[in-house]
This record gives sequence, C-alpha cells and structure tokens, in this order.
Amino acid sequence: METKGRVLITDKVDDLLIQGLLQLGYECDFRAFISQEEVDRIIHQFTGIIITTKTTLFKSTLENAIGLKWIARAGSGMEIVDVEFAKSKNIACINSPEGNRNSVGEHALALLLALTHNIVRSSKQTEKLNWQVEENRVNELEGMTIGIIGYGNTGSAFAEKLKMFGVSVLAYDKYKSGFGNEFVKECEMKDLFNQCEAVSLHVPLTDETFHLANWNFFQQFKNNIYFINTSRGKVVETPCLLQAIKDNKVIGAGLDVLENENFSSLSSIELVIIEALIQTNKTIFTPHVAGKSFYTRKKFAEVLLSKISSLE
Repeated sequence: METKGRVLITDKVDDLLIQGLLQLGYECDFRAFISQEEVDRIIHQFTGIIITTKTTLFKSTLENAIGLKWIARAGSGMEIVDVEFAKSKNIACINSPEGNRNSVGEHALALLLALTHNIVRSSKQTEKLNWQVEENRVNELEGMTIGIIGYGNTGSAFAEKLKMFGVSVLAYDKYKSGFGNEFVKECEMKDLFNQCEAVSLHVPLTDETFHLANWNFFQQFKNNIYFINTSRGKVVETPCLLQAIKDNKVIGAGLDVLENENFSSLSSIELVIIEALIQTNKTIFTPHVAGKSFYTRKKFAEVLLSKISSLE
C-alpha cells in the first residue's frame, strides 16, 4: 500500500489509534515526550498530527506546517489550536468530544452528589474521629431544578445521568435549539437565574465564555446554588466565585478545572485564592480528571479513526 503520509503523535494514545492509522496507510511517528520546540521544528514533515493537551498549534507553529492536511485532537477543547488559521491553510481540524462525554457526565453528577450530601467534608471530619451529624444533614436532589449551560456532548450526558433523580432540568445553549424533550427544557439564561438551585457548566473556552461565571453571573441567581465546572477553568473568574461562596450565593462548588492548573507557576494572589477556597470547606477540587477514565483513550481512538477516514 502506498503511504498516505506521516502522522506525528505527540502524547500517549491507545494502540488502537496507531494500528488504525497504519491500516489506513499512514506512517506513524510516536513521540510521547516531544517538546513544543521540537514540534515547531519538525511539523513540516507531517501530513497529520495528533495532540492531547500539552502541544499547542497556534499560528507560529502552523506557518511551518507546509504539508499538514489535518489536525486531530484526542479530547474536546480546541482552544489550543488556531482553528481559523488552520482552515485558511486548508488544514482540517477534528476533535473527539464523543469519547469522554459519558465520563464527564458521570463526574459532574458525582461532584453534585458529593456537595449535596457533604461527602468530602464529613469524611474528613470522621477520619479525625469527629462525629458530626447535624452539621452534615444532606440535601436531596429530588425536586431540585438543575441548570445546564452548554448542551453539547457533556452537557447532554450530564442531563441523561440526572433522569433517575426526580429533578427538573433546564438547559441553555447559545448555538443550539430544538434539543428539548420530556425531561430537558430549553431555556434562556434568565430562566436559569430565576429557577435553578444548581448549575453545571459544559462550554468550550472561547472569547465569549472567558470569565462567563463572573460577579454579575453569580449575583443574578435568585436562589443560592450549587455550582459545578467540568469544562475549562478560565470560564470562571475565580475571585468572584470565592466571594459568591463567602456571601452564600454559592452553597458549594465542585471544580474539576482551575484557571491555572500548573501549581508550580501559581502567583501569590492565585495561591491565596485557592487556599481561601479550601478554607471555606464548601469546595471540592479534582485535578482535571472528569474526562480521563480508563476507557476514554480507546473511545478517543475510535472516534478519531472514524473522522480521519472520512476526510479521505
């Protein structure tokens, strides 16, 4: 079989993806520990490139990609790719949000249940032989109105998980309509602000969504809310979230993502804010693992192979 070109794979992927690319006729150059500088230096040699999160493909890199025909993101967020510039060079850009939708949906639900049932706080207290019952009475989900902002793969997966809990689900998506059903009601943001007792973010990071959850956002909620973010850290203006928690506008927050996830580079102000969030005892943190189950690499591989083959 005549080769269709070389593919640079810049991080660990499921073997299924490599084998599938070989069967499609590509040569694979697997460099799991490649640096950004080396990507910039050698990208002109490749027909395709597969990235996760550590490699960025902005204009300065893509200007050197003279033979590149496609970019494949093993994951969902495309903020690490200059998609518009890539398209101007006739480079196809694909991602695989279908691959971790279930994992993210489950994780968002887990965070919500952990908050409403005081799982983390009461566990830490009990480990210290501090038996606190009244302080840890739980809130049941049944009867709650839960809002979803962004009704793509993960937002709809979260909604599916909520079906069994006897809740009302409102969903807002600026770019989608016609997705309402007997369980999920399409709404405007004002409806979320007026009715919701919990809200979960499922949006990409764009210029529009940067600091979407700011001071004005939290102040518009009629009810005090539980707040979940499994999307991107910079969608939330963290100091505003901290103040909303202090003001009891946010009863509890479950955060899988942070504005700065490189703890070695935290500024003194960022460190103070994170420590203050911890001290509230109303925040649960997880290290951006919502979409990283033991199965997602294989699912990413399946989705990407299907999309790459359809490019031909």
